[in-house]
Amino acid sequence: MDLTIDLVDDDDAVRDSLRALLESYGYAVRDYASAESYLRCSNDRPGDCVIVDHHMPEMTGLELLEDLRAHGDDIPAIILTGRYDPSLEQRVAQVKVVALLHKPVNDEHLVNCIKRACASTGVTP
Repeated sequence: MDLTIDLVDDDDAVRDSLRALLESYGYAVRDYASAESYLRCSNDRPGDCVIVDHHMPEMTGLELLEDLRAHGDDIPAIILTGRYDPSLEQRVAQVKVVALLHKPVNDEHLVNCIKRACASTGVTP
């Protein structure tokens, strides 16, 4: 089974490198430059897991997940952040995030988190 990972990050270089990494592990990847573009497009074809950067303009990754959860979307989620914020850990627990990872992300750890995220919904990675 091909798994689709939705990747939401406003940094082109981060999206490109994560796309290459995830595709090297056999995942199909759809990337979005903003939370808004993800919200516009994702309802047509939901992915198996979403990886979202927390610090983005207009709408943060956490706000995106809060919006999804408020509309009944329980897609497994991983948040990436480049800034230390002790309050973020408490807040992400409320939106049922599989993992909060700090950049730069260890490749194997990220892939293991994706496997855990997909397994939590019964999808076999």
